[in-house]
Amino acid sequence: MENPDRREPLPLRNVVAATDFSNPAAAGVGWARDLAKADDATLHLVHAIAQLGASWIGEMPSAELTEELRHVALERLGEEAEALTRQGVRTRVWAEPGPASKVVRETAQEVGADLVVVATRGLGGFRHLLLGSTAERIVRHAERPVLCVHSADGSEARPVRHVLLPTDFSEDAGLAREAAVRVFRLGDGCKIHLLHVFQLPAEYDIYWARGLSALTRDVRARALAEVRRELEAAAQELGTGGVAVETEVAEGDPAQTIVSRATDLGVDVVAMGTHGHSPLERAFLGSVAHRVVQHAPCPVLTVRSPS
Repeated sequence: MENPDRREPLPLRNVVAATDFSNPAAAGVGWARDLAKADDATLHLVHAIAQLGASWIGEMPSAELTEELRHVALERLGEEAEALTRQGVRTRVWAEPGPASKVVRETAQEVGADLVVVATRGLGGFRHLLLGSTAERIVRHAERPVLCVHSADGSEARPVRHVLLPTDFSEDAGLAREAAVRVFRLGDGCKIHLLHVFQLPAEYDIYWARGLSALTRDVRARALAEVRRELEAAAQELGTGGVAVETEVAEGDPAQTIVSRATDLGVDVVAMGTHGHSPLERAFLGSVAHRVVQHAPCPVLTVRSPS
């Protein structure tokens, strides 16, 4: 399914990569480097300086300590920037005190980032540490597309030719498609697997077991038929010069189903919105995106609408 009238997506101009100088964070920086280089974009390396309480610093002035830490961080960032420059990537460095998620989001806003890249594990050895403290909050609140890279994804961006795009037909899902096409330059020979996952309340099985009428039981079948119609309409909209679109409707826990299908299909990336239509859906889908980021077998690109 193709739509030859779609315009070529704009190239990336500014890519932000969060780093805490750990080996897992290097995977995110590596993907950011390759994506920035592909579009001749500027790569902004961002490090947040953790602020310590009085019990840690004693009588040492906090401003003095922060400045010393910032100096050391900038030296380390400068070394990484020199290496990236030698690889042909225009690089700027940023080191600011404050919570990592806040520093990354504010830097992304300041530079007009087209993409934020963050690893899902950091210093400390705890599973999903960086995800819990930084990536989760960035995914939930960032107004820019966020690419979450697992340390197992490697430190070099792989060619992306097969994308799993879960959709609830919301604005965010449409934005995720647009971001995936732009970030990964999807074109001839690429494929988007458009997936809608629904989950009826568990008590419906009990209702049906109690002998609901055929008319009532038919509600599920009619709802599925409507979903399939919407999915096919969405597929027509998604067709982008040379990109094939296939559709699937699945029933089950949304996050588990998305991760399972990503694994079974062997996709290169999952791209998804983080919010739905209503306030309840917005909270629920944010949780789904968080779980998918944690467990997906590949990088996950998340997008949320500004509203």
